[in-house]
Amino acid sequence: MEKLICNARILTMNAGMDVIADGYIRIKDGKIEAIGPMEECHVENFPGEIKDVRGMLVMPGFVNTHTHVPMTMLRGYADDLPLHTWLTEHIFPAEARLVTPENVRIATRLAFVEMIKSGTTCFNDMYFFEDVIADEARKAGIRGVMNESVIDFPTSSFKSVDEGLAISEKLIREWQGDPLIHPSVTVHAPYTCSKETLQKAKCLADRYTTLLQIHVAETRKEVEDITARTGMPPAEYLYSIGLLDRNVIAAHCVWLNAREVRLMAECGTSIGHCPKSNLKLASGIADTDTYLKAGITVGIGTDGTASNNTLDMVEEMRFAALLPKAMHYDPEAVNAAQALRMATINGARALGLEDVTGSLEVGKSADLITVNIAASNMIPVYNDYSAVVYAMNSKNIRSSMVHGEWIMLDRVVLRIDKDEAIEDLKNIIVKNNK
Repeated sequence: MEKLICNARILTMNAGMDVIADGYIRIKDGKIEAIGPMEECHVENFPGEIKDVRGMLVMPGFVNTHTHVPMTMLRGYADDLPLHTWLTEHIFPAEARLVTPENVRIATRLAFVEMIKSGTTCFNDMYFFEDVIADEARKAGIRGVMNESVIDFPTSSFKSVDEGLAISEKLIREWQGDPLIHPSVTVHAPYTCSKETLQKAKCLADRYTTLLQIHVAETRKEVEDITARTGMPPAEYLYSIGLLDRNVIAAHCVWLNAREVRLMAECGTSIGHCPKSNLKLASGIADTDTYLKAGITVGIGTDGTASNNTLDMVEEMRFAALLPKAMHYDPEAVNAAQALRMATINGARALGLEDVTGSLEVGKSADLITVNIAASNMIPVYNDYSAVVYAMNSKNIRSSMVHGEWIMLDRVVLRIDKDEAIEDLKNIIVKNNK
């Protein structure tokens, strides 16, 4: 069915950052067929569904460029610990007990409820049993980039690197070309994957023209360990073995030196910036203002709920705008418009999806959210970007659409039973504690 959204204030997030004060969006076959001011819209002759959003802001949905969706089952499990201790002594052992296809399915459903209610319409995941996550994403109607996380030791879903890569290839073959699911390749990190593993994964991603995702330079310890082993810091080491490229997104990148920033910019490698997780694990603050000025595409990610503890991109975007100001003692570092671009079109570009989503333009998928800008916490609105980045909270987001289909209307998630998802996750924890 064709759809018409009318009487909207529209933040397009296109190249010109056009704002349509009172506009409409016409949608056909999941894509934006027309967008413009209301005087060009003929509501009386429209044959499909009409939604009047008077008093609302319509903008692209958020693109979460780095997360681990099923880790909702480990939210708050091992807080207030440094990354190495948190990961090796707590998270990896817990995952060995908890990560099964059914538990992943349950945890994923609850994660999608949280993501949809906080405005995410596209996410980039790296975890295990990604075929299950892809299936649940398709049912929920949310757009996802799927990555089976390959690592140099046995996991719940595979026993060897070659088996893990085979799962990745199977995922690509099954889902490539799907309108919502974008399969790709992941290697965990240079400290958990050998040179051979890293290069095999890159070859697989190149063969199928997909994204490759990896954690890079998240902590000082990682930098010290990789430098001691290879004679180079992480990003420079990855460059030396052919892993920095335009189809690569590097998560975190807290500890890049000037040469690594230059190499990443020259290679076209993107960054998935996770400010809250980096703060909570005391990993540090990534210098995103410098990265952006160097020409690197920087998107925003929440990381998983075990290290963040939310999947709320509204919060994440605000931290992404505020931290560079404090880091540089410069209130102009990463302004509100830049932060919103990081959360939308930059995120899409980092995932290789800039022709699909991230902005509201003719020919792109209708991935959008409506925001109540008349809410008490948002008025008055002197500047749209400032209002969204500095004043908005996730409850101001009223409805969400992906590929032309509503997946949330008036704060009700349409394709997932929220209460059932909560009870199912509670049961996982009860069973694990017996």
